[in-house]
Parts: sequence; C-alpha cells; structure tokens
Amino acid sequence: MSKEQRTGDRLEGVNSTGSSILKRITHDRVMLLLCMLGILVVLMSVLYPYSFPTKANIVSVLLDTAQLGILTTGMMCLLISGVFDISIGATLAFGGIISGMMVKLWGLHPVIAIIGGLLAGTLVGFGNGFIVTRLRVNAMIATLATQYIIRGVILIIAPSGVSNLPENFKPFGQTMILGLQSPFWVMAIVVCLLWFLMEKTRFFRQLYYIGAKSKAAKLSGIKVERLVMINFVIMGSLAGLCGSVLASRLSNAVVLAGTGVEMKTIAAAILGGASLTGGVGKVPGAFLGALLMSVIQNVLIICKVPVSYQSIIVGLILVLALGLDQMGKAKD
Repeated sequence: MSKEQRTGDRLEGVNSTGSSILKRITHDRVMLLLCMLGILVVLMSVLYPYSFPTKANIVSVLLDTAQLGILTTGMMCLLISGVFDISIGATLAFGGIISGMMVKLWGLHPVIAIIGGLLAGTLVGFGNGFIVTRLRVNAMIATLATQYIIRGVILIIAPSGVSNLPENFKPFGQTMILGLQSPFWVMAIVVCLLWFLMEKTRFFRQLYYIGAKSKAAKLSGIKVERLVMINFVIMGSLAGLCGSVLASRLSNAVVLAGTGVEMKTIAAAILGGASLTGGVGKVPGAFLGALLMSVIQNVLIICKVPVSYQSIIVGLILVLALGLDQMGKAKD
C-alpha cells in the first residue's frame, strides 16, 4: 500500500469517527445539552471572567435551578405518559399560601405547614387527574381551567399573600449545606428519586408504554388511568412542595408566585428530550434542560438584557424546543 493510500485511509477514519461523534451528540439529548452548556459556560467565562465564573454566581444559578428542576422533572414524567399540566404555577402559589397561613395565622409547627403546602398541591394534582382520567377532559383544557380556579381561590383566602413569616419557618428554604441553600438539596433528592423510579422500577417504566400507545398499553393489562392519576398527583405534590419551600426562602407567601413557570417547565422538559406526543424522555435530560434555562437566564442578567427582551428570548427557546420535538418526530 502506498503512502498516499495509507494517509487517505487515516483521514477517512478520522472523518468517520468525527461524523460518528457528531451524530451521537445530535441524537443524544443529554450529550447535546452538556455540549451546549459547556460552550455557553466557556464563552461567558472568557467574556465576563469577573462576574460569571464566580462562586457567588454559580451558587445563584444552582439556587435558581432548584425550583425549575423539581417542576421539570415532574413535568418530564407527565410528558412521557402523553399529558402535561399547565396549572403548576397556580398550584405552586397555592401551596405557598397554605403553608404561610398554617405557620403564621394558625400558629402550627413549621414542619406541619410544609406538609400542608405539599398536601394542598397533592389535592390539586388529584383533581387534575380525576378530571383527565375519569371525566375524559383533555389535559390542556382541564389544567387550564384548574389554573384559573386556583388563582381565584388564592385571591379569596389571601388577597395580599402572607408576609413576614416566622423565623422558625425560614430554615426550610434558607439553610446553607455545603455552601448551597436547602432548595438545591431538595431538588437533588427529588431528581435522584424520580430518576431511580423511572429507570429501575417496572411500575413507573410503564409510563413509556402509555405515552407511546395508550390503547395498546391498556389492552396489554396496564392500568393506564391509575398510572396517569398517580402522575398528576406527583406533579401536584411537587408544585405544592416548591411553593412551601419558596415561601420559606422568601419569608413571604406571594400571590403571584409561579406566574409563567409552566411554559419554562415545558420548554425545559422538551429541551431535555421529552415530546408532546409522549413515550420518550429521561430524568437527567429534564434536569439539564432546567439547568440550561437557568444558565441562559443568568447570562441575560449579566449581559444586562432588559426584562422585556428576556421574555422574548424565553419564548424563542420554547419555539426551539417545540421545533426539536417536531424534527425528532419527523425522523421517526
């Protein structure tokens, strides 16, 4: 074999390897998000070395990721089963208001107040699940209606929110552990738990079959309605938990808490590999999608982009996520 032939073979091998790596990155959503995050972090570290790669900013990004990460993980599980919940922002606010009222107005123990906020979200999730699975109402219509109902209830029971919560309620959202505030560790527990359940348990892995072909799943003996109901209950519980922890972190239960978070959550889940048609997605992808959204938000703030433009960019990210979803279905 001549020298020219050997060189050509080596170049062909390098090109083939490069093409294989590129193909893997574009088809593996987790790998794609890791690459996007890496590029963004390196670029911002070069452009803003004194503000972006600092310990304080990293802690801030991870804290901002906490709430979105919890909600996106729950939304990922819902999307895998072929449904979604756009009442989570209102449920989050409701959970916070209930916790605030229990700890301040009713004088209950902070732990009971946190549990109360979580149970308030659980109740909303059960209602959503009942409407969708028993009354056969479309998930988008059902949860949109629930969103308006919950916001109305909040304005009736606490029109101005619950402010100046007691000192003994603050540790749940403000305690520092290994340099990070407690909401981050709550998120870590939720993400790891749902990751384990979705990957290692037969019960939750049935969600993939439901999302892919609901009728076939039902014919094969899978209790579709029960699983979807449980999924909505989990989503509601996570939203209620987020509301309680947020109230503790801010020392205030805010009426407008969670406004707009549902669109960010859906965008992050789809960026993480979920699809509006169901059947696909991974919990690590959900976490990375939420992390990417938080990093982008942080980048916009550091670059001093006006708030109005930030909303436009978040909307464009949602369009991008939906575009990725459509391209993925076209390839299938």
